Amino acid sequence: MNEIHDTLLALKEKGWTMAAIADELGVSNMTVFTWRNETRNAENGRSVLFKLDSLLARKRIPKHKRRGLRAP
Repeated sequence: MNEIHDTLLALKEKGWTMAAIADELGVSNMTVFTWRNETRNAENGRSVLFKLDSLLARKRIPKHKRRGLRAP
């Protein structure tokens, strides 16, 4: 197992959703899904791992943000 996969599992145990992680990283849900399932590795693994570690350190887990939608 790789470090990104392990960190994603730790975030999931902490209550993070794949959608919230994807929003924080600025990538698609499918990208996070492929990293978690180890079907594909991140091209910029060190920076992704750094950002995931910063998410692990957060005490408050954000709700899923919907990109492109605005409140009326």
